[in-house]
Amino acid sequence: MRMRVIKGIVIGVIYGFVLSFCSALLFMLIAQSLAGGITVFWGENWLYFATIVPFIITFSILGYYLSKQEKVTNKKLWLLSLLSAFFITLYSGTIGAIFGEYIVRGSIETINIDGTLKWGTIYAFVLLPLTASFGHLIIHFFYMLLNRLNISN
Repeated sequence: MRMRVIKGIVIGVIYGFVLSFCSALLFMLIAQSLAGGITVFWGENWLYFATIVPFIITFSILGYYLSKQEKVTNKKLWLLSLLSAFFITLYSGTIGAIFGEYIVRGSIETINIDGTLKWGTIYAFVLLPLTASFGHLIIHFFYMLLNRLNISN
């Protein structure tokens, strides 16, 4: 039982790490397309730094939780999706964006911290229907992966 939980956490960390890069890349490509065209394939580096921490934390916790559960209902998956999507969006849109800009630029003098905290929070609430749906999809795949690897029942 203990080894199964540790495997769930490790797979959650790896899944979260990979998914943070995929999600940031997808977000960049969609945003650049809507803004008039893709100018740089990889986009801005700060977004990758902003998303990596919440994805790793979220999926390591989910790996722990799902590896200990006998059966997870669809209702429970939707609740996990809502909480996870809100946390990831809130963190990456506020604290993560500030830290990402600091890491990439080397200072926070050019960052509108008040605006980032205010609008990041608003976006986390407004985009919740979209992010929760995307979250349900990726958490469902994560749960299926754990089941396939015999980590979750």
